[in-house]
Amino acid sequence: MQFLESPVVIIAIIALFTVLLASVGIFLAVHGLKKAGEEGDNDFVNLNKLEKLYYKLGRSREDRCVLYISVSLESYRGLYSALRSSKLFGEIKTVLSEFFSGVNGSLLTVQGEYNFVSCAKWSKEMTKANVEACQAELNKILSNYSALNLALVNYGAFFAIGSYVPFEEAINRAKQASYLAKDKQMSYIEWDFNSGKALEKKILMENNIEKEIDNNRFFLEYQPVLDAKTKEIIGAEVLSRLNSNSGGVINPGSFLSAVDSMGLSNKFDYYIFEKNCKWISKDKNQREGYKYTINFSRSTLSEPSFAEKIVSIAEKYDLKFSCLAVEILEDKNLTGDARKQMTENLAALKDKGVSILLDDFGSGYTTFGDLQNLDISIVKIDRAITQNAVTENGFIILKNIIRTTKDIGFKTLCEGVETKEQEEAVIKAGCDLLQGFYYYKPMPVALFEELCEKTALIGEEQD
Repeated sequence: MQFLESPVVIIAIIALFTVLLASVGIFLAVHGLKKAGEEGDNDFVNLNKLEKLYYKLGRSREDRCVLYISVSLESYRGLYSALRSSKLFGEIKTVLSEFFSGVNGSLLTVQGEYNFVSCAKWSKEMTKANVEACQAELNKILSNYSALNLALVNYGAFFAIGSYVPFEEAINRAKQASYLAKDKQMSYIEWDFNSGKALEKKILMENNIEKEIDNNRFFLEYQPVLDAKTKEIIGAEVLSRLNSNSGGVINPGSFLSAVDSMGLSNKFDYYIFEKNCKWISKDKNQREGYKYTINFSRSTLSEPSFAEKIVSIAEKYDLKFSCLAVEILEDKNLTGDARKQMTENLAALKDKGVSILLDDFGSGYTTFGDLQNLDISIVKIDRAITQNAVTENGFIILKNIIRTTKDIGFKTLCEGVETKEQEEAVIKAGCDLLQGFYYYKPMPVALFEELCEKTALIGEEQD
């Protein structure tokens, strides 16, 4: 008893008892959290259960839908915070479970950090209806979080109807459809063989596009630009084409998205510009008499060293700046420092004598604000406005655009002229320059040179 009455022993017993109580408390807390987590995720199953359902429906020869749902929060997280992004994802996850877990026998699992896979005995009509209803509910949440157009949810569906497709392949096809939906800025796409092949082709293009640039697989075509009064060729828009080893000759519509996706817009723009400068330099006496317009993405135009690089390339080939023109594509809107840098770059080039064109005026990101803020030379009017000028209201719109731009001090170029009626309308409205299939389609270098020589000879005969 004296041993137990010892102060040291008493302190040791108290300490031991305290540690024991703390351990029990920690155990209960962890167990409670684990149980709460399990209860919070009880609408989600593991992938094995999804696979069993898929094959079970297949054995009974019932239609099966595999739905791949991808959630993209990168832009939202970058603008706000990781905590706010996490809370938003939690609400998105809850809504997805309401629509795709337990509904008519459906099962839902989490795959990766922000992706989901659902399997169900659903028809195409039912799947599409559920997706639309789910997205409508999600849009309310996204609106509350100020996340519309920042947090993206894309759905891809694969329907195994009367055919044997392994479960893993079914998921891959649904995933492909989800990827296509995101690429095309759509909420939902159903996989089919054509879309699958298109995606494979796109991925192949993205994987090889830089190699195509490095191997100089691109060539140039020229679409003439005419003076509206004399109909003489005054220059051309320079267009790129890809002579691919695997796909033959490919137009920009197929490869420019790959260039952008792989972050190669800047490299590609400078490459095409120098390629054109090199061509002009081989016969400067003849070719410097025309103005050649090169398209540039706004991301390239906003590079701090853009103007210096353009001047350096032109001087490398000892070209007159007056034969060069930079066309501002309407590919994206810029804000803040990037827009200020682009404005400074364009002003520096214009001071050198390079013409500046504003592309597709009247559509997309190109607005009257650009006329006010950018030091440009020519406003290129969107083809839709040009072609609509044959109507009464369309003509009034075009005429007012041209009058406004002239009052500011800019020339106008109407692109997309394809009929005699359109030509008469745009000339009557006061347009300065013309471009379109009514005159010439994009053509190889040799044909363009031949055309310019003939035009020059005709001009000399008339003089």
